Amino acid sequence: MKASGLGRFALGQPVPNRDHAVCVSLPTFRDLIGYEEKDPATRASLRSGYPRFVQHHLIGKLISYLNSQGPNDGWQRFLFSDEKSCKDAIKLHGISNSRIINHGFFSSLQVPHNGKDEESIGTFLQHTGCGISSRQAEDYLLEQGKLDMRESIEQHEDPEQLVKQVIAKAHGPEVSEDDILLSSSGANAFYSLFQTASKTSRAKGKNLWVRLGWLYLDTIEVMNLLTGDKENVIALDHLDEFGKLDEIFEEYGERIAGVVTEFPTNPLLHSCNLQRVKELCLKSNALLIIDPTMTSPKNANVSALADVVVNSLTKYAGSGGDVMMGSLAFPRGSSLGRELFDQTSELIRPPFSRDLLRISEQVPNYETFIEQTNKSLIKVVDFLQAQPKIGKVYWAYQSDNQKAFEKQAGPDRPGCVASFEINGSFETFYDQLEMLKSPSFGTHFSICCPYTYLAHYSLLKTKDGRKQLERAKLTPNLLRLSVGTENPEQIMETIGDALRAS
Repeated sequence: MKASGLGRFALGQPVPNRDHAVCVSLPTFRDLIGYEEKDPATRASLRSGYPRFVQHHLIGKLISYLNSQGPNDGWQRFLFSDEKSCKDAIKLHGISNSRIINHGFFSSLQVPHNGKDEESIGTFLQHTGCGISSRQAEDYLLEQGKLDMRESIEQHEDPEQLVKQVIAKAHGPEVSEDDILLSSSGANAFYSLFQTASKTSRAKGKNLWVRLGWLYLDTIEVMNLLTGDKENVIALDHLDEFGKLDEIFEEYGERIAGVVTEFPTNPLLHSCNLQRVKELCLKSNALLIIDPTMTSPKNANVSALADVVVNSLTKYAGSGGDVMMGSLAFPRGSSLGRELFDQTSELIRPPFSRDLLRISEQVPNYETFIEQTNKSLIKVVDFLQAQPKIGKVYWAYQSDNQKAFEKQAGPDRPGCVASFEINGSFETFYDQLEMLKSPSFGTHFSICCPYTYLAHYSLLKTKDGRKQLERAKLTPNLLRLSVGTENPEQIMETIGDALRAS
């Protein structure tokens, strides 16, 4: 039976009710702030969560077990997918005192406890997706006799091929299953690609990247982390600034290494004129990297224009909400993209075998899920736009960029996500809303995400940070709604009840 995102959920309750769920409930505004402020009582209620943000209880148990095997006084342990990723973290963050331990299929990186390096390693794992999966921890603990059983998953002869076939088909005729690389998460897919792309561009004497749109936090942080002292990132954060792209290419031309964009962007669902961006990139021999995760590559047909397509399979493909995975697609028509394939394939962290098995149970429903939520979201957006207590509504077909999105997707293919602002008390609406409140989207259960608080809480706490958010037109009152497979009338009724009570 499929889980529903409608109703009341306790603090820390996982949805679905499975040990590896990536969504957990933050039901009240107080819980939300407690989570962001790392309140011990709030954190103690979270046995799992979105894996790059919350340490899964099985990973915590594995760390405790490894610590018990030898003296570890004064050291903090982090689990990485491999030794190379540990060394990358040490180099990129300038860590001078550390130790690496190889455990066979994963590695430990240890740094002194209560030092500044702890936070650096934690954020590195979050932004790059280089950690191990909870299922990998589960397997190791089972082998060591520290667990009596593990989750039951149906076996499949070749789950990797199945996933690649479905995802390649979604990208269109420019991509075959041989042009797909799978990774342990969408964040790791981009991190691996950008490592290769920035290195290749440096060798060509290109030192300028353009970030088109306010992109997801991890993409922004990885670009900042991997660009060197002699490189720059020009950020055009809002749709109002996209028109400056022509001027940037005219001024810098061949110095431009590439453009990174989401189509549409997360969370404001802005779409650029992709065909014009491609023309500019071709003139300057610049790479065009596109992430269509917000509405799915099946809806947003970008493969004919992109050099590389980044996609989080945690969304839509993993609609069950309990598996992390990502992909890179290298369209055959792009020589610039194809030259990155081999080196990226060596850097990317492949999915754990049992994560592949789990997503192979879900991916056959990929197209059906997208078609159903396309229809539901249109109805829900009509409802949202008619509510006086709701301000701006952002979705793929919003009037200021409808033409640009429609050119690639056609009509009536908005995906499952819309963002909206609350007029009035955000806190009251949040507490009254009887819906799962959690990160992520693209699941068969509906989710309402307090986006600015979860993604950019640190910016909300400083004057300069608030100015940065204001320039990007991201308000604290912004909510990102992911429509599931529940009856859309029930979704609208749930939102309406919270509006009337607020």
